[in-house]
This record gives sequence, structure tokens and C-alpha cells, in this order.
Amino acid sequence: MKRFWLFIGTGVVLPIVVILVLYRFTEPIYVAAFLGAWPVSAIAFYNHFVNVSLVSFDKKGIWKDSKKMIDRGGATWHFLRLPVKNTGFAPARNCTLELRVLKRPEKNGESCPAPSPEPKALIWIAPRVEDRHTIPPRGGTAILATVIDDTSVASTARSGVVDNKWGPLTTWAGTNEVFAMPLGPALRGEDAFYEGDYKIKLTVFPENGASKSETFKLHVDSDWSKTSLT
Repeated sequence: MKRFWLFIGTGVVLPIVVILVLYRFTEPIYVAAFLGAWPVSAIAFYNHFVNVSLVSFDKKGIWKDSKKMIDRGGATWHFLRLPVKNTGFAPARNCTLELRVLKRPEKNGESCPAPSPEPKALIWIAPRVEDRHTIPPRGGTAILATVIDDTSVASTARSGVVDNKWGPLTTWAGTNEVFAMPLGPALRGEDAFYEGDYKIKLTVFPENGASKSETFKLHVDSDWSKTSLT
């Protein structure tokens, strides 16, 4: 909305002032030339400055829930959900999501090995599960699955690497690969998190607007009720 009123100020009020100045101090032909160019310039300014998508993460809207997955034999999955809003005047088209780990838990000067260092492409889970999603304008919202936990994954499958000092794998990034694993996410060690505090950066990439990044603290605990994103 601030962009809209700035547009009104610069695209309407300022040109009127210019017209008055030209009329007072120059020949009428210059006023006519300005009037001819003004609408085209105003429309171009509106399309490139006002009629754009403006996406942001809604930290206050973070919540957790659990649901039984019919396609996973009724296994219960936990979800840590984060809303993404679009307050712009245009739809945020074909948005994709990325998670990067900036800081990991440490023990004796050694950084936690999971998840693997490459960026993780997250998926949207509401209003439907998909890699790309168009968020409606003026307050439209979509939900991403930051991390999930499949409660049916046995402790033996969570044990990670041999002689592992980091404990069991506790939760997984909400990537398409994690959701697509027919036997659950246990084999996606590269997307898994151990217990501890992580600093992560989430970025949403609209096809027709500026990307938006924000850093979060992800606390992972074997007790799902204590896992949090702040």
C-alpha cells in the first residue's frame, strides 16, 4: 500500500506541479508534449513499481500439527509449517523455496554433518503439495513445510552413520525427495537434522518479483513438542 501512495504522489501530484510550472514559464507546446508522454510514463511506472508481488515470511503464523498419511499406511507425520504472504498488487507466480544451513551444532570443535551442505528445495504443502505455487495478491498466503518427522521411522533407522556421536536423526527438511520416499524419509540422510540448534536461511523466489530471504533459528529435539522455529 505504501508503494501505491508513493505512486499517487510521484505519478499524479508531481506531474500536475510540472504542468503548472511549464504552463507558467514556457510555451504551450511543451505542456502538450508533456501531457502526451505522461500517461505512457505513468502506466510503465505503475507496472514496474506498484503492480508487483511482495512476498514475506509470516513468523507470527508459525505452527505445528500432525496428520495421518494415508499414502504412508496411516503413519503419523509431524509438520512445522510456515506461512508465506504476498502483500503486493500482483500474484507471486510460480514461487520456489530454498533452505540453507548457515550454522550447525558443534561438539569438540566439529560441526554436525547433517544435513548436507547444498541448498534444500522445499515444497509447498498448502493449499496443495507442489514444487511451485502462485500466491494470490493483496494478502494471499501459502504454506511451506519447513521440517517434518515421520513417527513410523524406527530408532534403528534413525541411528545415522556407524559410531555416530551426534545421536539419532530427528527430523527432515520438507523437500520433495523426503515426501517421495516410498518407505519414508529415513534414507534421506542428506536432508536430515540431528538434535541441536541450527541457523538457517529461507528464501522464496517468485518468477515475477524480487526474492525474499530471512534467517531463523531452528531448534531440533527428539521430543517434537520442543522442536521450534523462531
